[in-house]
Order: sequence, then C-alpha cells, then structure tokens
Amino acid sequence: MNHNDRLLFGERLRSKRNKLGFAQEYVSEQIDVSLRYYQMIERGEKSVSLDTLIKLSQALTISVDYLLFGDLLCSPGNPIADILHRLSSEQRGDAVKILTLYAKACKEP
Repeated sequence: MNHNDRLLFGERLRSKRNKLGFAQEYVSEQIDVSLRYYQMIERGEKSVSLDTLIKLSQALTISVDYLLFGDLLCSPGNPIADILHRLSSEQRGDAVKILTLYAKACKEP
C-alpha cells in the first residue's frame, strides 16, 4: 500500500466509524490495537496486517473490498451492483432486505 492508498483507507475507516458513532478508543479496543496505532491507521501513516484488516471489517461491519478499494458498486458487468449504485442509501438497505428474503425463499424446497 502506498501513502495515497493508506490515506484513502484511513478516510474510509474514519467515515464509517463516524457514521456508526464509535469513538477511536472503542474501535481500537475491538480490534486489539493501541489507540495511538489506530489513530495512525486513520491518518494513513500505518498499514494494517491481514488480521487487523479482518477485525476492522468485522468491528465496523464493512467489507474488506470497500476498505481497500473504495466504492466497488461501479464494477462493470455486475447488473445488481449497477442497480444498487443508482439507489439512495436507504433504498439500498431496502434492496438488501428484499434480496435476503428472496435468497431465503429460494433455499426452501
């Protein structure tokens, strides 16, 4: 990860943490790193290990793909992602609920 990548990673991390209303101290405890180290991650000064990346993903309920690469909904060739990208955040949440119900119904005999 180069410096620019680390900065973007840190911005995505900070944005999600703020949306959830979590303090830096809380997240650092959840992922078992020092507060200082977590702050350095958010500022783009430090990279993370695979273990820490997974813990961040779980603690903030965010995909590893998004943390690493940003908005992947624009990926070409994925019609569902294309549709979701055009929806508002609230509409995307509703779409996920609908798709989840549909997936469950498909599993039933």
